[in-house]
Amino acid sequence: MEQARMFLCARCRCRVLVCPRCDRGQQYCGRRCSEAARRDSGRAAGARYQRSRRGRHCHAARQCRYRARRRGDDADKKVTHQASPTPSAPASLCVTPASRAEPSLTMPPLTASVVRCHFCARPVSAFVRQGWLRRGGAERRRC
Repeated sequence: MEQARMFLCARCRCRVLVCPRCDRGQQYCGRRCSEAARRDSGRAAGARYQRSRRGRHCHAARQCRYRARRRGDDADKKVTHQASPTPSAPASLCVTPASRAEPSLTMPPLTASVVRCHFCARPVSAFVRQGWLRRGGAERRRC
């Protein structure tokens, strides 16, 4: 049996086992976590850009063009504050007990008789490593 690599998902922190055949240096447990992390990364990059001088100027120019399209001759009007929203009608809320968040991945404990790869479900050794395999060890040795 092959020895699997165990890691914690960088987003949801669940335990993941990956066999050497499927191991591509993953850091997420699956597509859902990797896509969510990519979305978060894009949002953070956009926020950093908006805080920069160039981002603020481009945003102001884009808003000016938008107002010119919407209002015609009111394009030069400076809009810095908006009026308060109109209050909505009061509504009653149903209070339900919050359900416990279940982990998205249910893995057998490492002491189970059959441990499987998270990605391909092949059986792997119960002895796991927490780092990558070194490839080309002969070239790295220097005497």
